[in-house]
Amino acid sequence: MKNVLSPLVFSRILFLFFAIAASYLIPQEVGYIGKQVAPDAPYLTWVWANFDGRHFLKIATEGYKNFDFAFFPLYPLLISIFGFSQPLYAGLIISLICFFSGLVILKKIVLLDFDKKIADMAVFVACFFPLSFFYNSVYSDSLFFLVSVTSFYFARRREWAAAGFFAGLASLTRLSGIAILPALIVEWYLQNRGEYPIAKMPLPFLKNGFLAIVFGLMGVGGYMLGLTIFKGDPLLFQKSMVAWSQNGFVLPIHVIFRYLKIFTSVDYHLLVYWISILEFVSIFAYLGLAIYVWRKVRVSYAVFMIVLLLLVPVTGTFAGTPRYLLHLFPGFIAIALLVQKNVWLKNSLILLFLALGFALTALFTRGYFVS
Repeated sequence: MKNVLSPLVFSRILFLFFAIAASYLIPQEVGYIGKQVAPDAPYLTWVWANFDGRHFLKIATEGYKNFDFAFFPLYPLLISIFGFSQPLYAGLIISLICFFSGLVILKKIVLLDFDKKIADMAVFVACFFPLSFFYNSVYSDSLFFLVSVTSFYFARRREWAAAGFFAGLASLTRLSGIAILPALIVEWYLQNRGEYPIAKMPLPFLKNGFLAIVFGLMGVGGYMLGLTIFKGDPLLFQKSMVAWSQNGFVLPIHVIFRYLKIFTSVDYHLLVYWISILEFVSIFAYLGLAIYVWRKVRVSYAVFMIVLLLLVPVTGTFAGTPRYLLHLFPGFIAIALLVQKNVWLKNSLILLFLALGFALTALFTRGYFVS
């Protein structure tokens, strides 16, 4: 527990320091900040509810309106249940509890395959990842991290009903939770390939593994059923993405060309240029890391990473990709493996994390979109 709590506390203090420093260095952008939904809250609380945080708080306190249906309901529901008259503080506490719990499970799942040093390093990477401040923000990322890693942990223990239950919670938190389902199928195959010939696998899979898929679909299925009953449209969550110009289907190759056009036409002095660079580099770096996970960690984990990453560009953009990396716990394991025996690479990674962590935290808390 100590080896989880220490990096968690120290990293949260560090990100808090970054936010304080930013308040003296960067002018406040007032477009989409948490103060608009929590006007009486102290500065160092509402800054963690900028952008999507506003939507989650409004859903929790006022219900779904306009285009809020794009945000899946589990996280704002928890805020609504435990928030009472302080939804902002409830959101912050829920996020921190989920992150801490997710780190505990992350360490447990790493220890199934690797030693304690790798497990501790994976926790360290998760805590100090440049965008890790989203884990303590009023965002659903820490909740998704917790339920997704827990789903895989139970799958590794062959407890398929529990694995499916947490996969269902993941798909009730974010649509990308469905990326867990093909990975669970692969995990079931990995565990049973020595017991049954391929031709005879369907029947035993139906007896236990299929239960995980059924439960895993109940999250998104339940949300779609609710939208059908109350709004008459099961796909309203997807249609609501029109507010972000992301409600259509676009081939990934078109998204790549779009970004290449950005790199050649947008002024590099603008923040949007560098955020586009970050988005572009992030998705391809993590696709490469997924290949490493496939070879060195576990195939089912890699399938989860690849499917989730491929879901990103179908709406026409890589926007949000850097933050989505927080959902991919196998990436933390892979980075831990890569740096564990290479001091130069480890030190370089720490410096990169600190530099990017400060820049991104500073921009986010001052009201500038980073992911």
